[in-house]
Amino acid sequence: MFEVISISEGRVTRYVHLRNCETGTIEHCFDDSFFCDEGQKDFWFMKVGERYECKILLFGRPHKPDDEIDEECLVCRVIGPMEKLGLHNIIPIESEGNYYYISEKDAKKMDFADEFIFHSSRRDLVQVDDVISPNFLR
Repeated sequence: MFEVISISEGRVTRYVHLRNCETGTIEHCFDDSFFCDEGQKDFWFMKVGERYECKILLFGRPHKPDDEIDEECLVCRVIGPMEKLGLHNIIPIESEGNYYYISEKDAKKMDFADEFIFHSSRRDLVQVDDVISPNFLR
């Protein structure tokens, strides 16, 4: 469960700042749901101070042995089998008690061990409550 701390508007996307109600972690997420087809739902129903169940997709790449460790690196472990979200496959992972997802494409680049390092350059909201991001429906 996440609480919305703030929402800011960009030129083509929104930035939704969430607090994980269990861990206290602050997540800065992109919301690209505005780009939906007619009849599809978006995440514009979210309100500051309200709580929602959210799925957050990490964008980035697996850490390479010669890469430097920085604040964008997360030590992760896979916590379940691949899941279908809309028309795409995602893999649930955990890092420091926080739950995220990575794409099947990113997972194919990895040699999974018990733990792995993922260099996350951005976080995207892909599901809020029962609403799936339009990007995952096409």
